[in-house]
Amino acid sequence: MRKTTELAIEEQNKLIYDFYSYFESGYAFEEFLKVYLEKIGLDEVRVTQRSADGGIDLEAIRYGVGGLEGADSVEYFVQAKRNKPGTTIPIEKVRALRGVMKSGSKGLFITTASYSTKTKEFVMDDLSRPIILIDGKSLVESCIDNEIGFVYKPVFSREIMDELKNPNDDLPITGGLHNDDSSPITIVDKQITANDIRARIIRMPKALIDILEPNQKTVSVSINGSELKKLKIDKTNCFLSSVTELYRNLGLIRQDGSYVPKKSIWKIYTDKVEITLKENE
Repeated sequence: MRKTTELAIEEQNKLIYDFYSYFESGYAFEEFLKVYLEKIGLDEVRVTQRSADGGIDLEAIRYGVGGLEGADSVEYFVQAKRNKPGTTIPIEKVRALRGVMKSGSKGLFITTASYSTKTKEFVMDDLSRPIILIDGKSLVESCIDNEIGFVYKPVFSREIMDELKNPNDDLPITGGLHNDDSSPITIVDKQITANDIRARIIRMPKALIDILEPNQKTVSVSINGSELKKLKIDKTNCFLSSVTELYRNLGLIRQDGSYVPKKSIWKIYTDKVEITLKENE
């Protein structure tokens, strides 16, 4: 999901009003919500009959475990109101929706307007028939996040750039290759993926492969400050093999057999490699 920027109140209000004004009628709003609900993960979404719908404008299903019909599935009954932004939905309208909901179902009341505090308190009264209230602000924010009907405007953010920097990470050494044996030739960040762990290999970075001696069979490796250990190079000269016990000791293979991918920082020297493992953020 795309990270959206904070909008000023005036910008929010204009977006909500433009969104509301786009729909020429309540029926057009309902047709849009059919597409919207499908895009956010509901299934079998349908618009009900235009007349005498008893407070229900759309119906939908969210399948549960494994997407299997009947396996923890939930029915959704949806009421849609294209009301002017700045106005509030009368509590009677929300009460009418609950009145036609089945026990165990969920309600969605979606509007371009707002709700009163009293209405928000009302929907919490009967947890056997919960109703989710989506007002104009929440609906527009959801559409922006899911890229439904809104064009994304990129904004440069120093704060987000700063978040990318990890002060605990080792930084690559500047100035190219080093001949001093006490300094790494280079430093490479690399992911140890679930596929690597499943295959019981450590995929070597290209920077290490490029400096291997012809017919070199092993690499001296220290992981998280451990003693140097010679790890075998596979026949393709791409992987370090025979690392199952190593993965278990380092917690990349749990006792239940599940895998824990991690970020690895490789300090590559002329005669050894030091790897530091870090949790993925």
